[in-house]
Amino acid sequence: MAAYCPKCNYKLKLTDWRPECPKCGVNVVYFGIEERLREEADVAEYHYAVNKPKYDRLKFSLIGHPLAIVRLVIGVLPLLALLLPMGRIAYDLPFNEHKVTVNLVSIIMFFVKNGFDLDALTALFGSALLGKAVICFAVSLVSLALMALVMFVAYLLLTLSAAPRGIRRNIAFPIVGMVLATVSFVSFAVMIATLNAAIPDVFSGAVIPVCYIAEMLVFAAMIAVNAVYKKKNIPVKYTDVEELKLPYNERPSTLEKKKAKVEA
Repeated sequence: MAAYCPKCNYKLKLTDWRPECPKCGVNVVYFGIEERLREEADVAEYHYAVNKPKYDRLKFSLIGHPLAIVRLVIGVLPLLALLLPMGRIAYDLPFNEHKVTVNLVSIIMFFVKNGFDLDALTALFGSALLGKAVICFAVSLVSLALMALVMFVAYLLLTLSAAPRGIRRNIAFPIVGMVLATVSFVSFAVMIATLNAAIPDVFSGAVIPVCYIAEMLVFAAMIAVNAVYKKKNIPVKYTDVEELKLPYNERPSTLEKKKAKVEA
């Protein structure tokens, strides 16, 4: 119980166990509760009004326009395109003959089964016979991993598309992806050609450009969608909540209601 009555300021004693003030009879617990609730509501509504534009930009960035929905769908396709084949390789060693279609899954499974021996890979860089192929293989893998990382980050940053530099960022990421995809594909093709020439009795391989072509088409589509979006200059649709930043009793809508009530 409060030390003093909130209405008459009577000092309450330990024997004043009832909820009513013994002097003025007001309920000490519930006195002014409407005002307190209104103050708490004002604070909550103020924070809502401050953050609402951010929510509006987030919603508009993702689903606020048909082009935004298309952009959201296309954004995940570069990662899915990595599941398409990059090439086929076959090697014939004593008691070990193997053929595999190379894509992101087969590359991951290869390292899961065989591990990643960085020392052995580094040692092969200086090999006169296989050095060039190993270097190209490493460049291809690193470029592929960077491309996947860049596009994953780009997909997350679609939530900021309505920011001042959002569209330019959305266009820049696919361009970077194109460069990395090209480096990866060219390096992989050089590796295949080098191994075919160096150890033809053991290794045979061929490039399948399906993955690369798909990536280029998806990146081009991403750039085109964002370019159209920028050209249309589609404005963000904000909900007008400015009056919620004011206390309830000072809001124009509240004052109008009070005025209408008085006139009635």
